[in-house]
Amino acid sequence: MLSELTPSVDRVVRTSGRKVLERVPSLEHSMLTARDRYARAFVGLRGLVNDLRYAAPPEPYRLIRVDPGAIERGIRTGRSKFLEAAVVAGGDWDRDGFRFRDLDVYQAYAAHFEHGVAWSETAFYDRVVSEIESGTVRWGCRTESEFRERCRRLERLYDRLETDGYRSQAELLGDRGSRDGVDDPIDFGRRSELLTERMKDEIAVHIDRDGEFCFADGRNRLSMAKIIGLDHVVVRVLRRHSDWQAVRDAYVHGEPWTREYADHPDLVSLEFDSA
Repeated sequence: MLSELTPSVDRVVRTSGRKVLERVPSLEHSMLTARDRYARAFVGLRGLVNDLRYAAPPEPYRLIRVDPGAIERGIRTGRSKFLEAAVVAGGDWDRDGFRFRDLDVYQAYAAHFEHGVAWSETAFYDRVVSEIESGTVRWGCRTESEFRERCRRLERLYDRLETDGYRSQAELLGDRGSRDGVDDPIDFGRRSELLTERMKDEIAVHIDRDGEFCFADGRNRLSMAKIIGLDHVVVRVLRRHSDWQAVRDAYVHGEPWTREYADHPDLVSLEFDSA
């Protein structure tokens, strides 16, 4: 019952919170802190249940290294990350999805960074500007000029990834005072030490029944990592299919048939049951 009610409650809270912040911006930190505590408590409760249920319980905040080229498909659930964190679910939710390369974001980045196409000539740019003109705030942008500035920041992020490789949000948080004084070109100075807020900016994935990584969030960084050809990114796993969780549990119990999965990034950190 709680799992059914929480998404609805979360939507109401987020909508109400945005309205309050528009009127009283000074409350932002207090509201984010309250939300962080609630989200961590919710995830912690799920973790206690998972500890009792599974031999290899999901770790909701663990980051793992993944080849960005291995993330070819995406799945949308329409739920906040904290609601999906450490979820194990059966059914056919992992059968639906889309090709990541079909996203207009990825196609725009490929056109711009690989072929020099102007941002304004991409379908992605047209879509976002249209949404802004209709009154929707996109990535903090309320005007086309603000969105153009964001695009310039995206170029700086691309250069940073190409030069320095991929770094997690925790690594960037610890990199204050770096050589150019900017932790992340697209965070607009809002990087937070709150765990829930920090995790929002990590690439997030789900894992389907066959162990395939499916994109969930973080399209900017994943698109760039693919185009640059980085050998790895760090990702946060949200939802796992129950069939794949069964593989994880069998793996830590030392079941011989799981050896074929030994190099899977979601298994390499697991410890074998010595019993």
